[in-house]
Amino acid sequence: MRKTAFVIGTGPSLNDIDMGKLKNYDCVTFNRAYIAFDDWGFVPKYYLAIDGNDIRSVYKDINKVAFKNPLSKFFILDDERYNEMHPPDAFQNKDKKISLFDWERKNLYRIHQKNSTFGGNVSNNDAYLPVVPNAGWMGVELLYSLGYKRVAFVGCDSRYEDNPESNKDITKTGREYISHADTDVNHFRPDYFGKEVHFGKPNASEILRIWKNGSETLPSDLEIISCTKNSALNLWYKYMDFEEFIKKY
Repeated sequence: MRKTAFVIGTGPSLNDIDMGKLKNYDCVTFNRAYIAFDDWGFVPKYYLAIDGNDIRSVYKDINKVAFKNPLSKFFILDDERYNEMHPPDAFQNKDKKISLFDWERKNLYRIHQKNSTFGGNVSNNDAYLPVVPNAGWMGVELLYSLGYKRVAFVGCDSRYEDNPESNKDITKTGREYISHADTDVNHFRPDYFGKEVHFGKPNASEILRIWKNGSETLPSDLEIISCTKNSALNLWYKYMDFEEFIKKY
C-alpha cells in the first residue's frame, strides 16, 4: 500500500479547497503559509523553505512556529554562509544575525544540496536533496525521500502573474523584492507577500521547466496526482478532483 501525502501550494486556487479535509493527511507546505494555520485548523507535519530572500525576511516567524509545534518538522535550506552579503535591512525587523536558526532544535532540519536525478535522504537533522528553485517541487522530492509513494498537490497553480498591475505595490532592491501593501494576487491571501514583506520573485517559466523535467525523471514507484483544477502543471500530471481523491485514498 502506497504512503500518501499532500503538497500544499500557496496559489489562489487553494481557496477552493476544504482545508479541514487535509487534517488527517501528512502534508508539506511552504514559506509564509503559516499565516493560515489557525484558519486551516491544523499545522502540517512538514514545512519547507528554500528561498534565501524569503528566509531572511521571516526567520523569526519560522522559529516561533517551530517552537510552538514540536511535532512538526521544519526543513530549511542551509545557506547562511551567504548572509554576510546582505545588509541588515534584508533581515526580519532589520535584525541581522549570521545564525538565523537554532539548529540544535530537534524539529529543525538543514537542507543540503545533493547531486542526484531524483530524491535524496534524511539523516538525523539533515536532509540531502537535489535543490532547485521551486518549493513545490522540492516538497515532492522531500516527501519521496521520506517514503511517500503517492503525492497529490493542491494550490499549485503555476500561473504567476508578473505585470504592472500585479507589481503595483512592489519595489525591487538587488535580487530582493519588497511588498508595500496587502495586494498579493499570486497567492491564496492578499497578505501572503503583503505589507513590508521581503521575498524572492518566482520565475514562471523556470517553474514550468522544473515540473516538466521532473515528470520525465520520476521513479517508477512514485505516483504524482494533481488536485489543482486548471493548474498549468496538468499538462504533465494526471488531474483528479480533490473530493474524488479524498474519497478514493
